[in-house]
Parts: sequence; structure tokens; C-alpha cells
Amino acid sequence: MSGLSEHLLELRNISKSFGTNQVLFGVNFTLGRGEIHAIIGENGAGKSTMMNIIDGLVMPDSGEIYFEGKRVKITSPMDAQKLGIGFVHQEIALCQDVSVAQNIFMSRVPVNMGKQFFMNYKKQAKEARELLERLDSGNIDPSRPVMSLTISNQQIVEIAKALSQECGVLILDEPTAALSETETNALYKIMRQLAGQGIGIIYISHRMSEIFENCDTVSVLRDGKMISKYKVKEVVTVQRLVNDMAGREVTMLYPEKRKIPRTGGDSVLLDARNITDENGRFNDVSFKLYKGEILGFSGLIGSGRSETMQGITGFRRLKSGRVEFLGRDITGQRPGKVFSSGLLYMSEDRKQTGLFLDMSISPNISATHRRLVTKNGVIQSGVEKKLAKKMVEDLNVKTHSLDQFVMDLSGGNQQKVFLGKLLVKKPEVIILDEPTRGIDVAAKAEIHRLLRNLVAQDIGVIIVSSELNEIIGMCDRVAVMNEGRIVAEVEGEDITMTGIMYYASGAFRMNNNQTSNGVSDE
Repeated sequence: MSGLSEHLLELRNISKSFGTNQVLFGVNFTLGRGEIHAIIGENGAGKSTMMNIIDGLVMPDSGEIYFEGKRVKITSPMDAQKLGIGFVHQEIALCQDVSVAQNIFMSRVPVNMGKQFFMNYKKQAKEARELLERLDSGNIDPSRPVMSLTISNQQIVEIAKALSQECGVLILDEPTAALSETETNALYKIMRQLAGQGIGIIYISHRMSEIFENCDTVSVLRDGKMISKYKVKEVVTVQRLVNDMAGREVTMLYPEKRKIPRTGGDSVLLDARNITDENGRFNDVSFKLYKGEILGFSGLIGSGRSETMQGITGFRRLKSGRVEFLGRDITGQRPGKVFSSGLLYMSEDRKQTGLFLDMSISPNISATHRRLVTKNGVIQSGVEKKLAKKMVEDLNVKTHSLDQFVMDLSGGNQQKVFLGKLLVKKPEVIILDEPTRGIDVAAKAEIHRLLRNLVAQDIGVIIVSSELNEIIGMCDRVAVMNEGRIVAEVEGEDITMTGIMYYASGAFRMNNNQTSNGVSDE
């Protein structure tokens, strides 16, 4: 055994290019036994390429990899798995039409024994249930097809699949992006248990709070180079990490708020009155949005936030209630008509419902406004590119060409293209569902500044977000949802993490019950 055995995993001078584009420059990295090591960086910094090299999906141009002190060559994910490296990707990669248990143990199917394959489905289901219970998700039925699960439960299955391989190194890429608070806390618990067993964890996240609360070490990648490494317990601040990521001092992560005038009927842009979903996902929801205001919608996953926005914009049928936009009744109108009227909705899943990933930037930008770039039914490529060029410049999209496929852009730049697609024509109201999910801090700051610029033009903005810091930092007023209803509305100094969670978690109901039973709140 080499003298480097104190490191579970080590990368030495790893470099990688794709054509003429070099994405990693002599990267060095070490992971200790039982260490939770966060890797952060702006989108496009090289994090995914580095992880794909560790997992054998991509081969480095130069450099060496050591596992448990021995130099290894990882040429495929199977090689990585044999070494004991598990990778939970940000994108769900499960077989949708087979069961949860079959997905979890897919890499461990029995070998050919004579003329038959033997599969003990009963044992497989039992072991799958045990793994899910470790993740506090024993309510997931191992026999159910994956396609019937929510995205958050599918993410839990991905994590259980990695744990089933008895890995020594576990890579988690944005693992909490689709998880509820309960599921997220269960994951943190499991991470600490695994670290206690000597398993090394590489943790990729854009949520700074997760890193400070759960990680031992944090390394910063910028433009393909390893810039810095800190022990989290040392005196390191969020601002220091953000500056390292950006290569400059990034100030004003959340732009300054301004006082919103709410006098006169013409200041109301959107008025939802007692709206109820046909399927009961939200009930008796009422609120108003004013000119030049950012209204936040907060609540736990499943509280009805997104469904409410879909009901307002025609993507979900309403059972009852009324929606007025600019004083006109738009209840039950089709999404296309709602969009044309100037009420825009940006869904939380840019890849599935927002962008054409296998097309270039130009047609994506003009996709919802084809009349602007066509003449006699023929697309005018020059006009289309001119329109795209303006939006790319306005939103600071980092790309080498307007002909670059959207799938090849970083997450933050994809999100900017999605926004550009909506902002081609100035809207009256724009609803953004998880507008900064999965993008880096610097890109978040840019999008936040853009939204403040929009409301300065008297546009109304609604933000639905699972990130409380974003809700607190960006919103002038916050509607808190719990079990399909708005249970509180807060603004100004009352917009606090404690206050929002008090209502979002349903804790206010416990206090109400205690008071009604003669138990004092004091």
C-alpha cells in the first residue's frame, strides 16, 4: 500500500479539453475517509466534467487518479462501481417502467447459472425497503413502477441505488434540489452516518447553507482551475466563497427593495379570488399582485404553490373562483391566450417544459414569438438572430455562438435563455417557479438584479421558491402556503425565516390547538 493511503481518492493534475475548448487545467483534489467535501463553482466551472472523470464517463487528457493509495484507470462507470464509487446525478436516470426495487438493484442482477437466470424478487423487495427506511422513506412501495413516483421520491430511489452498491466514495450532485424538508433532513442524517463509517462523500450544491451545515471541507473551482480549499470550521464566509467562485467581489446578492405604492384600483395587476383546483391541490386561494411588486410564494413541497400558479395561467383547471388580470376576467382561459395577454409563467423544469435542448439559442429565444421573425410564413434567420443577439447581450448569456445548442450551456445560462424567451415582448406580469434552482451564486445575483429592473418598470413579479434566503432577500411581500391554502401573508421586517417556517410547517396549528385546550403559548 502506498504512503498516500490516508486519502481515499486523489486526483493529480487532471486536464481535459473538448475540441479546442479546455475545461479542466491541472486540477488537484483529495478526499479523505469519512470526509464530506463540497465542490462549488459557477455553472461551467468544470464541476460536472471533474465528476464524470471520477465516474468513468469521461477520460482525462492527462493526469492521474489514485484510489486508496493505488493508481487506477477508470474507463467506464462499471470500473468506478467496482472500485466502490457511487454517483447520484442531478438528473434522474431511472428506468421509469420497472419497479423501485428493480431500479435499486439493477447493477446487481444475478449471473447466468446454467440455463436460467435466478432472481429472488422477495429478497430484492425486502432489501429495497430496508434501504428506503434508512432514508426515512419507508412509505415508498418497492413494487411500484418508478413512473408513478414524484420527482422527490425518484431522487430518494437514486440515492438508495447508490447506497446499495456498498460504495466507499459517494458523489451527490445537487441531491436536495427536488426533496422536501423532511427528505432533505433524512439525507443529511444518512450522510453523517455514512461518513461515520469511513465513506467519503463529494457534495455538489449551490446552496451555501447546506455546505456550512453539513460539510467538512469546501473546494472552489473557477474556469476549470482549483482556486481554493477551506475547512468549513475555519473562519470562511459565504462572501469569501462567492468571491472565489466569481474571481471578483460580488456584492448585492439581493438588490435593495423599494416601497410599493398600493393605492388605486389601477395598481392591481392580478387578482385571484377564492380559486380552488379541480383536483383539490389548492383551496380557496385569494391574493393580489400590485404594479412594481415582487410577491413571493413560500411553503413546503406539496403545499400547492406551483399548482396555484398553474391554475392562474390556465395549465390547471379550476373548480371555482375567479382570476382577473388587468381588470379583465381570465378564469379558465387557455395558456396561450393568457400568455398573449401579457401574463407569463416560467415553469420550474426548464429542461422538460421550458427549452428545446437540442436546438440552438436563436430558435429558443423566438419560439414563443414566431410572428416577429417570420414573413409570409418563412422564418427570417437574420431577424431571428438579431432578436436572439439582443436578449443574449441584455441577459449576459455566456456563449461562444448563437448557434450553440442549449443543452451545451451551463444551467445558469440555460435559465437566462428561458427568461429571454419570455421577455422578448415586455410582459405585464411574470410568474417564476424556482427561478434560480440549480444555478450558481453569481448567476443568481444577475437574475435577481434583472427581476428588480423589471419591477422598476412597473412589471409585477411572482416568485415561487423553495429557498428561503431567496424569498427573504427578494420579495416585498410573501404569501405562505400550507396544505393547499394561504395561511399567512407577511411583509417588510416580518419576512423572516422563523416566521415563514412557523406557518409553512403547520406549527401555528399546534399552537392554536394548545391554546384551545387551555395550554398557554408562553
